[in-house]
Amino acid sequence: MASMNMIQALNSAHDVMMERDPDMVVLGEDVGFFGGVFRVTEGLQKKYGKQRVFDTPIAENGIVATAIGMATYGLRPVAEIQFADYIYPAYDQIVSEAARIRYRTSGEWTVPLVIRSPMAAASSADRPIASRPRRCSPTSPA
Repeated sequence: MASMNMIQALNSAHDVMMERDPDMVVLGEDVGFFGGVFRVTEGLQKKYGKQRVFDTPIAENGIVATAIGMATYGLRPVAEIQFADYIYPAYDQIVSEAARIRYRTSGEWTVPLVIRSPMAAASSADRPIASRPRRCSPTSPA
């Protein structure tokens, strides 16, 4: 097995799954042409095209809402929020829509969705620790 850092492993996972599943799409700010702020999606737009790896406007709630809609129609979106502290505008969509669609439709619809948002990365582009979301998710560390 090849030795990889986290960024390389995430890029490889995206690549493997996109090759395996033509319904997988990646969306977010700068994920297409630039490959994301940490370059996790680097090279994927060139390989899979602008229809499957595409940039979005700076609107986290819109990114997640679009991904939820795509998921309910059978695609498998991976939505990237550039930094974890930017996810707050999307929480209404996550909690009020994505988490409840299966219940609201008596199991008729599902939301096969991934929301990826880096937190605590070692980079000069990262934000101070005071601005990181805490206790918004049951899996968030205290």
